[in-house]
Amino acid sequence: MNNFQFHFPTQLRIGEGERKQLGKIAAEYGKKAFLAFDPFLNGSTVQKEMLEDLSQNGVAYEIFSDIVPNPRNTSIDQGAELCRNTGCELVIAVGGGSAIDTAKAIALTAALGGSCWDYTERQGEYVKRPDRPGLPLIAIPTTAGTGTEATQFAVINNPEQVRKCTIITPLIYPCVSLIDPELMQSIPGQLTALTGIDTFAHAFEAYICKGHNEFSDALALHAMELFAKSIRTAVHDGSNLEARGMMAMSCTLAGAAFSHAGVCLPHAMGQPLSAFTDAPHGGTLAACIPQVIEWTIPYAEERLARVAEILDADAVAGKTQAEKAAALPEIIGQLYDDLNVHVSFSGYGLKEDDLDAFVDLCFTAYKQDMDQHPKPVTRQDVYDLVRKCMNTEEG
Repeated sequence: MNNFQFHFPTQLRIGEGERKQLGKIAAEYGKKAFLAFDPFLNGSTVQKEMLEDLSQNGVAYEIFSDIVPNPRNTSIDQGAELCRNTGCELVIAVGGGSAIDTAKAIALTAALGGSCWDYTERQGEYVKRPDRPGLPLIAIPTTAGTGTEATQFAVINNPEQVRKCTIITPLIYPCVSLIDPELMQSIPGQLTALTGIDTFAHAFEAYICKGHNEFSDALALHAMELFAKSIRTAVHDGSNLEARGMMAMSCTLAGAAFSHAGVCLPHAMGQPLSAFTDAPHGGTLAACIPQVIEWTIPYAEERLARVAEILDADAVAGKTQAEKAAALPEIIGQLYDDLNVHVSFSGYGLKEDDLDAFVDLCFTAYKQDMDQHPKPVTRQDVYDLVRKCMNTEEG
């Protein structure tokens, strides 16, 4: 057994109706909350219920909704300033991964000062690493995708520099995460599919990467099992609460897994694609996972074979380990067809002229992920893989 550490300070409250505990829990952390609300919730019944719950528990609030997919460093810094100037004592995030990542960065920056970009990991550049926690944070996810309610990461986009980088510190774990599948029932099918693939990618990469350990393996394997059982139903019958619950659990388990094990090459390629094209994170991963798997065989053959068994046991019954691993890209391709997911790097807008800068960003912002991949990665490998991902047939 390899030595490893597993530190998880977040209190998870999981189940139908858990969001209704918000006011009581928030009152334990302060009298005024900075509310990072996903804009799609503005004016909704859910928002009204939460605001009333906070008021009834003596918690005042400041609402902030300048949140977009691939959160911007500029709006985060503005939010942090507003949070400080209005005397907020805690931060509450309600929404998808972008809302929660925004809130994480605001909670840190409001308390510690500077710009959120100062805290992002960038190879060869000065990084300001926090020495104490930011403001207390409560996270309430409305999608099953990023798992950020259970991670030590916050991903930030800097459009001016055409870069997307990540704050990595255990000091930004949420204090409490309320994971309520009822909030996810209205998410459209295509968004459910892409965020679901994000969940799978976190579990899959945590399982195959060099940093995996016994705890992260257990979390990742169960996350993939739940994903395989529920993703099709969640996409095609969004009101099915059992499927939504399984996906919510899969997402959180996968988040905890990759927060401790890491991710690898798919994220190192997918994140830069969002920086260049503003593509949704789950879509960027979907556009490269099968190609990366095919290129990786046989460096992680045993683990790739296990994933193939989880996703489609019937398709690989009676096959050898090598045959199971080799079947995985096709199994994932069939899953994409079932979910109506047809994406590519070029379809999202990446151009041949972008390749040099794209590969540079992979190595500047995500070298730590590439170093975790089970197969050694060179610059030429990334060039070749990106070209394959650009040429994926559009559906």
